[in-house]
Amino acid sequence: MIGVIGRGAIATALIPLLRADGHAVVSLVRNAPGPDQVSELPALLATQPALVVEAAGHDALAQIGTAVLCAGVPLIAAAGGALADDALHASLRQAAQDGGTRLHLPAGAVGGVDALAALPGAVTLRYTGTKPPRAWPNGTPEGTFFEGTARAAARRYPKNANVAATLALAGPGLDATHVTLRSDANAAGNTHAWEATGAGIALSMAVTSLPTEGNAATSALTVHALHRSVRNLTGEIAL
Repeated sequence: MIGVIGRGAIATALIPLLRADGHAVVSLVRNAPGPDQVSELPALLATQPALVVEAAGHDALAQIGTAVLCAGVPLIAAAGGALADDALHASLRQAAQDGGTRLHLPAGAVGGVDALAALPGAVTLRYTGTKPPRAWPNGTPEGTFFEGTARAAARRYPKNANVAATLALAGPGLDATHVTLRSDANAAGNTHAWEATGAGIALSMAVTSLPTEGNAATSALTVHALHRSVRNLTGEIAL
């Protein structure tokens, strides 16, 4: 049994992939639950899921994350940017220790996180996110509209800057990672580009992905990254 938190674009795309792999799936939704859905976390945990996938945003992770981890259930979180809140970060870490399990942060819409996390010593990291105007909050101007730290980006744009936070956590940290956010009417999709240096090694990566159906802010690759994380936790070989 796999638990999924949410009923939005990510969950809608992910659940058929999980079922195609042979998993039974139960979803936690707050209003008008239907078949294979529950409205409260205790009901989901009562199904004894092998793991839970959060696909509902920062608030959802803050509300259910510690309880899932304290119950000893591995948690895969799409909303890694929520860890920009130090208190939540600390409580999730403590809950994982208390429950004897782990919080997993998938790479999401970007690649190369494994190589970035492997860099030893002092690391410099710059990330640029470019999306069409419809992917940003209403009123966001075209061009570069944000320059700052990954922590500030994750807090100000919780639906758009989870990638920046994930990279920062794999690299030099939320306050040492420089983030640029851009709105471009000519963008072919959502582009995530980063470059890092450390220990005489230079890394760079750029990924452009069409958005998920029904959510212009989220890259389709995010769904497949979550799917990969589930496969790594449930399969015989993890890659």
